[in-house]
Amino acid sequence: MFEGRGRRILLLSFDLLQVGSELQDLVVGNLEKRGFGRNEIVLQATHTHGAPATDKACAALGVPDERYVAELGDAVDDLVREVQEQDPTEVVFEIFEGQLRHSINRRRYWPFPTIGRMHGFNLTSIAFSPNPKGPKNELATVLLLRDVRSDQPIALLWHYTCHPTAAIPTNAISADFPGKVRERLRRRYGPIPCVFLTGFCGNIRPHIVPAPRPVPLRERLQRLVRIVFFGNLFPSLSAGDWQRWSDSLASELDAITQQPAAKNFSPQELRIGSTSVPLSSFFHGTAPQKPLCVQVLGFDDALEIVAISAEPSVEWESEIGQAVPKPPGCIRLHAGYLGSLCGYLPTKAQVPEGGYEVEGFQSLFGFAGHFDAGQVGPAVLSCVKRAFEAARNGLRRAE
Repeated sequence: MFEGRGRRILLLSFDLLQVGSELQDLVVGNLEKRGFGRNEIVLQATHTHGAPATDKACAALGVPDERYVAELGDAVDDLVREVQEQDPTEVVFEIFEGQLRHSINRRRYWPFPTIGRMHGFNLTSIAFSPNPKGPKNELATVLLLRDVRSDQPIALLWHYTCHPTAAIPTNAISADFPGKVRERLRRRYGPIPCVFLTGFCGNIRPHIVPAPRPVPLRERLQRLVRIVFFGNLFPSLSAGDWQRWSDSLASELDAITQQPAAKNFSPQELRIGSTSVPLSSFFHGTAPQKPLCVQVLGFDDALEIVAISAEPSVEWESEIGQAVPKPPGCIRLHAGYLGSLCGYLPTKAQVPEGGYEVEGFQSLFGFAGHFDAGQVGPAVLSCVKRAFEAARNGLRRAE
C-alpha cells in the first residue's frame, strides 16, 4: 500500500489466470468496509495458466470453486488488515532496467491452407506460430523499495512482457516463471513481497528452444502433418526445457538488479485514475457483461503504470505512447490482466487479419461476434486518456 499527501493506492497481485468477477466483487466489498474507495484498489493477476479458475464468465477455461474463491477473499482481507495495523515507512524507489531474451511474438502470417478447430478451413491465416520478426518488448523493469531509515529492502515490483504459459507439467498448480523469479530474488533480498506486473503480452509467449534430442521418424512425420494442416506450430517441450529457460530468465533478471539503478527517488505525489468503456463500443455481438477498465497510477513524474482489464497485444504500448506522451524522463509500465479480465484486445491492424487474438479466443471468454476495426482504437485510447485526466484531477483535489 502506498500513501502520500492525502492519496493512497492499494496494489494487490494474485498468482491467477485472472482475478475474475466473483473474486473482484468479494475483495472490493471487503475493502470498502475498511474505508477504501474503489478507485484506490488495483487488482492484478500474473496470468499464470497453472492456477485455479475464479471467473464463471470463463467457465470454458475452468469452473471456479466457490469455496476457494471465498477463502481467497478472506485471506486478502486478513492481509490488508495486517498492513493497516503496521506503522507507515518512508521509502526510496530504486528502478533497474535491462534487456532479456526470453520472449517471442506468436502471430505469424501463414500463406498456405490450414484446418483448425477454432477457425475451420482457411486458404491463408494468422497462425499461432513463432514469429521472430514480430514486435515484442524485451525490456525488464525492477522497482525496489527500501526503508529510508535502515536502507533495507522491504518490497519489490517487477515487470516483463511475456505470457506465463509454459510451465511443465501443464496440469500442475504453478506460479510459472513469476514464481521462479520470486524465489531467485528472495534469496538475495529476503522474504519480501515480490509483485509481478504482466505486460501487454496478448501476442507474446515464452521463447523456449528445446534441447537437441533424437527424433524418431514417426514423430517427424507427425510434425510435418501438423505443419501442413495447422501451420508452423511451436515445438513440443519437456519439463527440462522449461526448467532451463525459467532458470535463465530468473538469473538474468537477478543480474539486472545488480547493475546501477536507472532511477532513484523518494515519491512525494501519488496519482490514480480509473475509467471504463462498454465492450459494445468496439465489439458487435454477444460479449461478457463487463466493461473494459483502465487504471493509471503515477508516482511523481518519474513512474507511471497503465493497467487494462484485457489481454492487450504488445502494439498497444506504442498506440498509448502516441496518444498520451509520457513526461520527459518518466518510466512507463504497461500492465494487462487488471481486475475482471474481459478477453483479448487486438489493434485496428490486427482485426482484419484474424487469428486467435481476434477470433479464436472468443468462445473461451463468452464472446460471439466481431471487433469493429474503426472503433477499437478511438474507444480504447479515449478511455486511457480519461484515466490519465482523472489521475491528474484527483491529485489537484487532494492538494
